[in-house]
Amino acid sequence: MKQHIKVCTLLTSLFISQWVVALPDDTSKPLNIQSNQAHFDQKTGEAVYTGDVFVKQGTIEIQAQYLKVITNPKTRKFTELIATGHPAKFSQQIDWQGNMMISRGNKVVYKTAQSKVEIFGDGYLNRMDDKITADHIVYYINNGTFSAEKEGSGRVSMTLQPQTEKQQESSQKKEN
Repeated sequence: MKQHIKVCTLLTSLFISQWVVALPDDTSKPLNIQSNQAHFDQKTGEAVYTGDVFVKQGTIEIQAQYLKVITNPKTRKFTELIATGHPAKFSQQIDWQGNMMISRGNKVVYKTAQSKVEIFGDGYLNRMDDKITADHIVYYINNGTFSAEKEGSGRVSMTLQPQTEKQQESSQKKEN
């Protein structure tokens, strides 16, 4: 039996929206990649890196065994990074206070234009002590919303931390 559980983004935004500020200059930084092997095709704009891959772009870090980087050949902008491994890892500093978003899964797809991270297979996401475990997680970095689903038997697991009084006051000031 296939069981799908969708997590409402409204619930998430109630708990974590006051913290959402991805660092805006990460994607304007150079993409530094280290690996055991690399192949780049200028016509298609695709690069493939294999073996102990490590990526750094601003505060973004990716670790994997395989990485495919898709670049628009005309603009030379990175559009998609597809990382696989056991696990593949993606992390990013999400605010100026140093808070991090840390994720891992069998496959992690980062779509730069949408500021979207998709995690497939044994997915895990930790953001400011809020934790999600599911087979498939879609996380939008810029607004902190996500959806998660578990396939087959089992359930999505979430741990959401309550707001502190200071965070509630800050959230109320933003609403007024």
